[in-house]
Amino acid sequence: MLKDIVIAEQPVCACVPRDFPLTLRCRAQGSSPLYYQWFLHSESFCKEIPGANQPDLHIVTQQTQLYICRVNDQHHHFAFSHWVKVKVLKDITKGADLLTHESDPNWKSSDLKTNILRLFHYVLPGWEGDPVFITYPNPAHLTSQQPVQFQCCAIGIPAPKYQWYLNGQCLPHRRGRKMQIKAVKPKDCGSYLCCATNAKGERWSEPVELTLEHSPTRQKDIFFAVGKVALIIGNNCYLKHPNLLAPVVDVYELSNFLEKLEFCVISLVDLTHSEMLIAVNKFLQFLDNGVYGLFYYAGHGYERSGRNYMVPIDAPQPYRPENCISVQKILQKMQERRTALNVVLLDTCRKWYNADCALSKVNPLKPFGNTVYGYATCENAEAYEVQDGDSSSGIFMTYLKKHILEEKKVTHMLEDVLEDIGRDPLITGKQVMEIKHTLTESRALTDRICSPQSERLNRKAWDKENELPKQILLFSCGVEVELSFQSVFSNLIHIFARLIQTPSYLTDIRTILYICSDFAELSIPNTCRLGHEDSLLAMGSEGEGADCMLRLPDLQKCQNDIFIKLDLQCTNMGTGVCLQESLEHRIPKPWVARLFSQKDFSLDSAAGSSDDSRSRQRLQSSTNSHTLGHAGGISLGAQSKSSSEPEEHDEGDIFAAK
Repeated sequence: MLKDIVIAEQPVCACVPRDFPLTLRCRAQGSSPLYYQWFLHSESFCKEIPGANQPDLHIVTQQTQLYICRVNDQHHHFAFSHWVKVKVLKDITKGADLLTHESDPNWKSSDLKTNILRLFHYVLPGWEGDPVFITYPNPAHLTSQQPVQFQCCAIGIPAPKYQWYLNGQCLPHRRGRKMQIKAVKPKDCGSYLCCATNAKGERWSEPVELTLEHSPTRQKDIFFAVGKVALIIGNNCYLKHPNLLAPVVDVYELSNFLEKLEFCVISLVDLTHSEMLIAVNKFLQFLDNGVYGLFYYAGHGYERSGRNYMVPIDAPQPYRPENCISVQKILQKMQERRTALNVVLLDTCRKWYNADCALSKVNPLKPFGNTVYGYATCENAEAYEVQDGDSSSGIFMTYLKKHILEEKKVTHMLEDVLEDIGRDPLITGKQVMEIKHTLTESRALTDRICSPQSERLNRKAWDKENELPKQILLFSCGVEVELSFQSVFSNLIHIFARLIQTPSYLTDIRTILYICSDFAELSIPNTCRLGHEDSLLAMGSEGEGADCMLRLPDLQKCQNDIFIKLDLQCTNMGTGVCLQESLEHRIPKPWVARLFSQKDFSLDSAAGSSDDSRSRQRLQSSTNSHTLGHAGGISLGAQSKSSSEPEEHDEGDIFAAK
């Protein structure tokens, strides 16, 4: 039995705005009933707070105060909690007006005023105490030996602790809200940033530069990449959630742009939870020293307390964090690979969801100066896709593709995207892009790849592994059909059949492609899969003039080679006899399937490939007549209606939130 009173839960310090409703908690254990009394330190003495005789003290903050709780029992035993300081930030909105008037040429959208508005409109209604910056340090350009002071401020419960960094290196003795240098020297120049942490999480400030006016002029640095690799995921067709329209188009377009920038691209659509984990792990294996890594996701998602989650297509309704993929964990793993540049682009909603769920455990990100994080929208807001007839594209991608090929620092390129989105009248007040980064070097997505290249990220070898050469199929009746292949995504191929030789005595010639192996059963059925976007993507150069096509989705599920059949039906004009023939063609196990199934996959692996898959060839049927099987392919002239619906918060058929 306890003889003494033991404080089991101490109250914690806090840093909050004025008029914020705050609860201080104290819990104690003892052998008899306990009684609580709260006190505050006012001026030079401590005074009792009338009526504050409960374990929880509810206050509305007005000014900075010190609080303490006394616990006693009926035997006159007592114990005191720790003193806690509640720091109240007074008149911060007034200060914002004074510091950031729009007439000031240094006024920017990321200034104090904007942060305060964001704080009150987005953070406080569901805020759980994780650090939130309301002021950031400002850059400085000085002459030698001048003093300088950087300062920032964050609210948090418990009150945040601060740590400053210079060029990604921790400054051990710089642990206050303010950091002062009495006389600036050349060694002090560089990029500074501050990390605010408490038990609920961490936040990083934006980096600011300290430069000297008379420093020797440096020649512009030229940066190279050892290799470039991108993982792009778009989830369109959900089993238990509304389907989306834009991700499949956005992934397709971004893949094409990144290939122009010499990236080795892994583009995947409609992945389950386990498949997303495998894809990320395989992507991480390609990252190494000097490599540029880019991760992009479009689909359903949400945010809670600074954590972003991606929703797989098989997520239950409702979903929880364990059913989703943490973006912060991916970024953390990317940093561990010591890459030269990490870019994460998240084209998804950041609305709060499932507030009662426990957070995933995420360790603090390393302060390496190589990370760029681009959000399509701001915190607790939605990302929209615009629909134009049969086509749909995300707002973020609409403007990203205008600037992604520009030869400028990646953060500057994204700032151009941000400004364009801000000028779009369709989404004014609905979607505002957000950029976070610790990039200290002027690295760009357009940087060239140095020689020698990374063997695993050699573009020629990469493209060769993904290439399926054209094939010529010869039927016994004399008809020749060319098969061509279009890799729409790494896990989705379109196969086109085109008549190239037809005898003059044959008429009414029709061809049908379909799959004849068990692979057809692996695809998750969803009517969205045969929607308008498929016909748009099929209209590439390979699809021009094709007589029929076959779509092979979910190639990551494939365990063996794929066998397809081409059925031919025609009429002999002389005899009027209807002829039917069928040819079977083997497609080696796709590259992405080998990537998913092998633990130590390399691009040099030739598993599943053979000589007949690397050159044009003619295949001749051994029989004159076959019964037509089930046609799993679709004719290019056929119309397929999509059952996809815009995500929730649809606005007049113009927007659909992801």
